[in-house]
Amino acid sequence: MAIDFELNDSIRIYKPAAEEGTTSASSPVLLEWMNLSVRIGSGRTWSFKKKPADSAYILKHATGAVRSGDLVAVMGSSGSGKTTMLAAVSMRLTADVQGSVLINGLFVNPTQMKRLSGFVPQFEIALNSLTVREHLTFVAKLKGVGRAQMESVINELNLEQCASTRISHLSGGERKKVNLAGELLTEPDVLFCDEPTTGLDSFSALAVINTLRKLAVDSRKAVICTIHHPTSDIFECFSDIILLNRGRTYYQGPTVEATSFFESISLPLPINCNPADYYFKLVCDSDGYDNVDSSESLAGESRNRHEVVRKCQRENVAKKSLMGPYQQGDVIDKLCRNTSHACWPSQLYLLLHRGILDSIRNLREYIIVTFLFLITSITISALYFHIDPATGGQTSIQDIRGALFLVVCELLYTLSYSVFYVFPRDLPLVRREVGERTYRLSAYYAHRALLTVPKAFFESFLFVGILYGCVRFTAVAGAATYVGMATVSAVASLLAVAYGYLLTCLSGSMELSIEYANLIFLLYGLLGGLYLNIRAFPVAKYLSFFFFAAEGISVYYWRTVLDIPCDLDETTTTAVNETATNHSCLRDGLAVLEDTGYGTSLDVVYFNYLVMAGQIVAVHVLAYFCLRRLVKKAGFY
Repeated sequence: MAIDFELNDSIRIYKPAAEEGTTSASSPVLLEWMNLSVRIGSGRTWSFKKKPADSAYILKHATGAVRSGDLVAVMGSSGSGKTTMLAAVSMRLTADVQGSVLINGLFVNPTQMKRLSGFVPQFEIALNSLTVREHLTFVAKLKGVGRAQMESVINELNLEQCASTRISHLSGGERKKVNLAGELLTEPDVLFCDEPTTGLDSFSALAVINTLRKLAVDSRKAVICTIHHPTSDIFECFSDIILLNRGRTYYQGPTVEATSFFESISLPLPINCNPADYYFKLVCDSDGYDNVDSSESLAGESRNRHEVVRKCQRENVAKKSLMGPYQQGDVIDKLCRNTSHACWPSQLYLLLHRGILDSIRNLREYIIVTFLFLITSITISALYFHIDPATGGQTSIQDIRGALFLVVCELLYTLSYSVFYVFPRDLPLVRREVGERTYRLSAYYAHRALLTVPKAFFESFLFVGILYGCVRFTAVAGAATYVGMATVSAVASLLAVAYGYLLTCLSGSMELSIEYANLIFLLYGLLGGLYLNIRAFPVAKYLSFFFFAAEGISVYYWRTVLDIPCDLDETTTTAVNETATNHSCLRDGLAVLEDTGYGTSLDVVYFNYLVMAGQIVAVHVLAYFCLRRLVKKAGFY
């Protein structure tokens, strides 16, 4: 069925062509790339001597052209440079790329290329908990695409039957189509697909390629895709092929002319042989094509073949340039058109909505984790059950100190360690969506930081609440004290979570984050007030979120303890190993706070709130820049 485009409420939507058969196809597009080369270094070497950096070409002097209606296959063995070429031509590669890319004769930069093209990665990258329609709605709103356009793309790719199905329940072919649908929402003129048949059986792979062929022919798009080893049915779907090996182009041109080309260089297609198998074997076999030997005749033959290849490339580009009038004005109009991408607050809102929806869909896992968390709380409560300074006297002081500090440690460790897997898990999705400018990286980080706030407060109030009743805190304190203890624990937990994000963004992996945290949190724990005399660290203690939580929760509790029985004389002297030790009674909670080195007024807690708030912001900002560096270093594809 032919496809026409109409303008409706400033949003272009797919509509069937008129019954009389007339179509209003979009103006043709010619994509050209000239002398594209990609070079990478061999890596850093640990040496005191200054040596020139070694480098190698993974793509060398690639030249070619693709026009609207073409379905081009880039073929070659693993490591031949297929994906590198696709990323270089689509201008989505962060490596050192030399050469030029033109659309309708106009030089374009990476930003302009992303507005004119779509890129479908090799692996399906989406939140599996969302349905197909929810995922596409999220992408459509961020890219400023109307609902009618989204529904039209769903119908075009035959996704109606699974539109309400979660992505995790889809087949491999359907997942490929979902990724493809996300790129078609903005109606790109050029579509790049990296290994669209990976992991699919022959039937599903053929269905995906037929879908791409329909898009190329009916929608007049230029489609380029890499493919490893296609079957004969799939191979016949492509209008053009590009054969690569070790970054060099061995053939580029129409599929039907490949046989005659190889015959012209004395490499004829054997009888009853699948052309795809033969071409694949040909470019993978260096002795079959690239015969370079000490023999002058063989070396001359190899040079002659490469000269023929370069001539064929030039002829192919020239033919496609003459195949139709390519209007530069249409490209300029599309580039100058005001895009309606979502603003930063809208991006944050949509990301929060998606994150909350994902959490609800994974509620069972959270309930299990919370249940295990509560077991820890119940265990601690059993150890300190019914300890009360009003009846236990001086011996209960150390017990309560330990209980309070154990609450702090368990909360801070649990909440901070729980975020170590977040960024490594989300990194492929973030690289993809930020690379396509679907949303800003700052909006993603802000939504991740905000999602931890309700979790920190809920778990803090729950954890402290269980101990609050079991340890007999209520014997001397009321509900206001419980709220204060839980609140200061929650705010300190937010600071610990910020440090968790920082360590993850610095290391880039969960394993390294845990190793770093073990050392840093140990040092911070020593400054909490239980193991060391914090009077000796008047400034360093303010770097420790353990100190903020321990001091805050202690002040809220011990201020309510007005009397502690003294079961000793005012000063009792006991001889231990002929050494005199003086034991003084601590008569009330304020004396306990002074003995520990904590403040005795709520003003100290309020000051700590301000310091923690400032540190939370500062650590999150630092973590964001570390994440930005991590994403840039890893690349977007």
